Amino acid sequence: MKAMIKLFSLIVFSLFTLTLSAQKKDQVIMTIGDLPVTKSEFTANYQKNNTNVLDDKDKKTPVEYLDLYVNFKLKVLEAQKLGYDTARSFVDELKGYRKELTRPYLTNVTFNEEMVNTAYHRTQYERKASHILILVTPEALPTDTLAAWNKIAGLRKQIIDGADFNEIAQKNSEDPSAKENKGLLGYFSAFQMVYPFEDMAYRTPVGQVSEIVRTRFGYHIIKVQDERLTPGEIKVAHIMKMFPKQASEETVAKLKIKMDSIYQKAISGTDFAELAKANSDDKKSAVEGGVMTWFTPTNMVPAFADAAFALKNDGDISPVIRTPYGWHIIKRLEMRTTQPLEKLRPDLETKIKQNPAISKYSDDLFDRKLRATYQLKINQNSLDKLNVELADSVKRKNWSNSVNSMKDEIIIQFADKTYNIGDFSTYLQSQKFSVDAPNPSLALKTNLDKFINQQLISYEDSQLESKYPDFGRIIKEYHDGILLFNISKDKIWDVASTDSLRLQKFYDSSSKKYFYGDRYKGFIIQAKDNAMRTKVETMLDQKEVDKKELTDLFNTPTENNLQITEVAAEKGDNPIVDYFIWSGPKPTGFDETTTFVHGKIVKDEQKTLKEAWGLYSSDFQDQVEKEWIASLKLKYPVKINNKVLKKVKSIE
Repeated sequence: MKAMIKLFSLIVFSLFTLTLSAQKKDQVIMTIGDLPVTKSEFTANYQKNNTNVLDDKDKKTPVEYLDLYVNFKLKVLEAQKLGYDTARSFVDELKGYRKELTRPYLTNVTFNEEMVNTAYHRTQYERKASHILILVTPEALPTDTLAAWNKIAGLRKQIIDGADFNEIAQKNSEDPSAKENKGLLGYFSAFQMVYPFEDMAYRTPVGQVSEIVRTRFGYHIIKVQDERLTPGEIKVAHIMKMFPKQASEETVAKLKIKMDSIYQKAISGTDFAELAKANSDDKKSAVEGGVMTWFTPTNMVPAFADAAFALKNDGDISPVIRTPYGWHIIKRLEMRTTQPLEKLRPDLETKIKQNPAISKYSDDLFDRKLRATYQLKINQNSLDKLNVELADSVKRKNWSNSVNSMKDEIIIQFADKTYNIGDFSTYLQSQKFSVDAPNPSLALKTNLDKFINQQLISYEDSQLESKYPDFGRIIKEYHDGILLFNISKDKIWDVASTDSLRLQKFYDSSSKKYFYGDRYKGFIIQAKDNAMRTKVETMLDQKEVDKKELTDLFNTPTENNLQITEVAAEKGDNPIVDYFIWSGPKPTGFDETTTFVHGKIVKDEQKTLKEAWGLYSSDFQDQVEKEWIASLKLKYPVKINNKVLKKVKSIE
């Protein structure tokens, strides 16, 4: 994990590229093998990684930063020398990322019917999901962004490899609520989450873990727990007695007594609205007789929603129920299922239009923009000739032969590109154009527009890196990030799992530094009754016996008098051990008259390699990385121009 953090923290080095003219003027600050590195490149990366750090003590001088930079360059250079960037998997992965990244640059925002149908489907079907969040703001430095990516990618790998999602979420998620809910978000539907999160949650099959998705809050992975048909919407009135979150149980109990009295009046026929006006602490709804706005199960407090939707008929009144905010009595006023698409369409379209993140793009508008930007010219003379040939071809039923004679004539041009009739004819063949079409002249025009759009889009795509520096930086970031991930996986991370003998040798030769805290080791013994417990305890006071002996002595083939569980638990690991040994609270449903523990507290017990595999594996990876870097420095000698290095100003 440490190695992965270092790797992606250094990807930021790829965010700065220099023009050839700048390189000629630059002084060379170092050479790595046959690779020259300029002062401006190093300076840009140094400043980027040491500006706006959270703690001034994390700032480095250029000399201190040099080793990190050199190690990064060595890894990238080695990956390229070994041909990692020519592997089909690398090429395809980078191409896939680039395709995704180009979409905002090659379209204009709008919406279409597909989006409306998708949004409607998501209002009909709710999804229940859990998530893990690693915080990173949209404005975060690339270093922080990539460190966050590295962390979430590592957590996802653990889960895919079999780790429990809930435990990983509770221990690692930076959503504060995860400590209590283990990442569970409950049910939600369309427009209730930020769109990238919603979209990933609905595209991930139920029961599976999503790919990594970024929102304005940071990086997420999502486990989809369930999908259900939306129950619809409900309108209720309620009476509430509010209590603070930290209210004493005595206060809560007194308020419950008051609510029980109000409940009896409500079910005895007293006007509910008048009771709400006179007694409810929810002043906003109280003035309306307790009436609330329509809500679905997903946009209301779960305990309140569950009680409301459990009411079977209009006019039914719930018992007093508790939410985190107080006591409530709920009266069902009206229930309706999800409304038809056409009734919801105006609202759905408005929400789509107001959210660019979920909007499709207008191809026609973008096409017109590109034609103007690149000064598209259609050779009308050639087009006229083509139409004449088309008319003759309709009569002759022969298209390709007549066009062949004029294939070299230019038909369109824009920017520095020209396309002739031969190019257009090849496109027509790919589209299976035929003179037998119902309206061949219109078909020809339609295909010419598509051909022009295709060439414009292709050209615009080829210009993105030069037109949009941020796009170029991101592509370079992905390029180096994939390379570094792949080579580090082979050279560092996989070594611990694939070379067990080497890891064992490392463990045997290293100083042992990982130990348990105080642990209680022994048994939890549950007897069938108090008499049996006394009998077993008396025997154990006289002599030590193991689990098998106890079982043989007290259990028979027909009678199970004891249940024995071996434990080795630190404080907080086992509630029964906590109760007996560390004065913890009594576990719910626990019978201390029949259950006891037997054993002792063991201090400072050393962890074996198996027990501390993750920790020793991380240390081993650090050593492997150091050895690898040393070998790379021999393979690609590093020469530093200290005179130039001294000219790089330190960040204050």
